[in-house]
Amino acid sequence: MFTTHQLLTLTLAFMIAAITCALVLAGGAEWPGALLSGGGAGAATLAALPKLLNRRDS
Repeated sequence: MFTTHQLLTLTLAFMIAAITCALVLAGGAEWPGALLSGGGAGAATLAALPKLLNRRDS
């Protein structure tokens, strides 16, 4: 169903989004700001990590 690289990418994106959201909440931000920060971090990971994995495989 999924390749190892896809599962790794999705797992890391989810973890980074959750950690970013938690850190922003711990810093005293409101929920909307924390969710936007977490979503942005997850999206950046999804954009960058596959490129890095493909570069490593070559």
